[in-house]
Amino acid sequence: LVIGLLLPTELFYRGAVALRNRCYDLGLLSQFESRIPIISVGNLAVGGTGKTPFASWLMTRLTTLGHRTALVTRGYGSDEVLLYKIRNPGVPVVVHKSKIEGVAQAAREGATVAVLDDGFQHRAARRDVDIVLLAAEHGVEGPLLPRGRFREPMSALSRTDAIVVTRKVATQDEACEVGCPAACWAPKAVLGQIHLKEDSWTELGNEPTAQTPARTPAGDLLAVSSIAEPEGFHEMVRSKASGMVECMAFPDHHPFSDKDVRRIVERAAGRPIVITEKDAVKLRSFSQELPRTYVLRLQVAWDFGQDAVMALIRQAIEGKSLARGNGLSDVIA
Repeated sequence: LVIGLLLPTELFYRGAVALRNRCYDLGLLSQFESRIPIISVGNLAVGGTGKTPFASWLMTRLTTLGHRTALVTRGYGSDEVLLYKIRNPGVPVVVHKSKIEGVAQAAREGATVAVLDDGFQHRAARRDVDIVLLAAEHGVEGPLLPRGRFREPMSALSRTDAIVVTRKVATQDEACEVGCPAACWAPKAVLGQIHLKEDSWTELGNEPTAQTPARTPAGDLLAVSSIAEPEGFHEMVRSKASGMVECMAFPDHHPFSDKDVRRIVERAAGRPIVITEKDAVKLRSFSQELPRTYVLRLQVAWDFGQDAVMALIRQAIEGKSLARGNGLSDVIA
């Protein structure tokens, strides 16, 4: 009933999004042109697409290849900002309420490439490469906000340069059922597919830059999360556990309090706890109060499309270098 009542609001939102995009398409709204390449990592849905691990992977890749990379974000979720800094030590993370000003700041501080966090809908900044992540678990399409999780319809993919389908518990066949229809909306876009898999287990309380690998926790567990799509994480924990797994979900980006920690301890009843990397950032200060707590670290693994996506980025950086004469290094392979 509530979902039905939200239909008029969704229709209004859909119309507003379409009008705004049309104004940009016609040049009625201006776009900021950066002197350094902007690689946007975005999505159509709100959360749950694996944007944070993918952006972290991309930053590592660009930095390894010799670029002075910076991440630019509005920083709505402080847990994400801290996680970016932990995963990519030495890579500047510019937090600014204006993504345009954030990119300009990154350039002033010496960055040669800006990775724009959650930038697909931020059309005021002209991107050199638009990468859109689609979660296989979300399906092909669904209602828009506020009735559903999608910010834009699939037709918005017509303006992207690369589509990367992500999967956590979905099979490759299920991912293809999303990727193939999505590619029809963007016939010129590069198509890739990744899966987020177990990288390592660590125990909460260790220094984030020197975590000691731990064994997969045994026995019954309590999985605690405050992420947009907790089901995928909980299912992943169940697939690794030897005992029963109970799940305890908080709202996305939830700031844990002393009261929350007491609730977690009571719910765990002596059982070990499993949490995400994002939640580890916020729960590390409570490590002494919590029972034995394990952090499941995920890594990006490509099913296909990595070379094509990186070639697209290389071409964009080369083109920007020639156009602006800014001396960017030609090192992406």
